[in-house]
Formats: sequence, structure tokens, C-alpha cells
Amino acid sequence: MPRIFKAKYAELAIQRFRLVFLVTLLSSTTIATFGWGRKGHNIIVDVAQRIVTKSTNDSITKYLADETWQAASVWMDELRGNSQYDYMRKWHFVNMEQNEAYSSNIENGDNVVNQLDVAIRNLKNRRNLTPDQVTLNIKVLFHLMGDLHNPLHVGYGYDRGGNDVKVLFNNKTYSLHRIWDTEIIEVKQTTQSDIMDRLQKTKKRKLKRIAKGSAPKWLADSRSALPVVYSLTTDTITTQYFEQGNPVAENLLFLGGVRLGVTLNQIFRKY
Repeated sequence: MPRIFKAKYAELAIQRFRLVFLVTLLSSTTIATFGWGRKGHNIIVDVAQRIVTKSTNDSITKYLADETWQAASVWMDELRGNSQYDYMRKWHFVNMEQNEAYSSNIENGDNVVNQLDVAIRNLKNRRNLTPDQVTLNIKVLFHLMGDLHNPLHVGYGYDRGGNDVKVLFNNKTYSLHRIWDTEIIEVKQTTQSDIMDRLQKTKKRKLKRIAKGSAPKWLADSRSALPVVYSLTTDTITTQYFEQGNPVAENLLFLGGVRLGVTLNQIFRKY
């Protein structure tokens, strides 16, 4: 092969490698920060939809128009990469060290706890909002209630919520964050019916007790799950790890769904 063609071929190969590397990097970065993934977020709004009154359901459905609750629950993940919403990038999480107390000033308020509270306050005062602003805040509420109840979205700063912890699962390398976004649910095949069975057995007055308080209080339940999250005895994720972690994940999905449903009823009850 002539030298000039060899050089050109090498240059094209390098460009192709760089492109593949960039796409892979962007893809892995995006996946690593999704809270619960679509299935987990959908379970949470499914639970909430079983709890809300008909009038609450009708009000929300009106604002969402042709969009389903399930689609609305993952809207904040799907818009990433859209520069119009760059201001929301830090809303999905809050990182605090082990003994650090929560403060609404973390990231100047651009954190999951504060922004969830903001969305709730906005919706309670929705007379001051346009219909589009109400819809936006409903989507934020749906999604951030899910993210708040994912332990690695309220994790430690030193490893960026588990993103820097690399583990082996099925002979592939994942971040610990990714394991708790999706795999902890998928491997045990957690379904809506698993959570609904518990919901049916829970009395209404207990549901109200579960939902009592606000986002800073609810934060404690997710933070209390972190010892289980970090109970790794090896770099390889084992069946035992999933057996131990899945009930914790299911409990947080349940708590998130109940709190979302009760909160929506409080917001959309008739003035």
C-alpha cells in the first residue's frame, strides 16, 4: 500500500476510534445518573395513581394532556442533552458525606431535596402559574420524588453517589450507581404487582403517616439504606448482594409512591 494511503488510513482509524470513544463515554455518563430507570419511576407513579382521588387524577390528567403519568415520570431523564434544561442537571441528586447534615444551601439549592420541595410549593400556589408551568412542576414532582427515594441519588460526595465505584456483574463492569438505578430491580424482576400487594394491605391512616413531613425528612429513609448499598465484600456483585438489596429497593419504591400519591391529593384537593 502506498505510504500516502497508509497515512490516510491511519488518520481515519484514529478519527473513528475517537468518535466511538466519545459516544461510549457520553452514553455511560448519561446512564450512570438516571434514578431508578424507567421501570422504577413508572412503579412509583403507578402506586401514586392507585392512591389519588378521582378529582386529583382528573386534574393531573388535564395538565398532562396527551402524556401519560408513566411518560411524565421519566421526562426529566429524557430531556438531558437539551441545553434549554441545563439548569436542571443537578436537581436529580444531592451528595453528602456520611455524617453531614442536609442543608438547603447545598449546590445553592440545586439539589433533589430542595427542588422537590420547590415543586410542591409551586403546585400548592398554582393560581400564580400558567398551565404550562403547572405541567412542568408536575413532571418535576413525579421524577424527583423517585430520585429522592434512590439511595445513590442521596449518596456520598467522595465517590459521586457510587458513580466512581466500579463492580463486576455478569462479567461486565458497572458503576455501583448503575446497579442501584436499574439492575437491583431488573435482576429480581420487581413488578408493579409486588408493590401493589403491599399497598392493598396497608391501611389509609398508615399511608398518611408514611407521607407526613417533607423532602428533608423523607431523605432520611433513603440515606438509611446506604449501609446495605455499601455492604460489598468483593468487587463482584453476587446473588447474595441482590437478595439483600432488593427488599430495600422495593421498600423505597413503595415509600416514594405513597408519598407522591398523598402529596398529590394534598395539592389538588379542591380549594
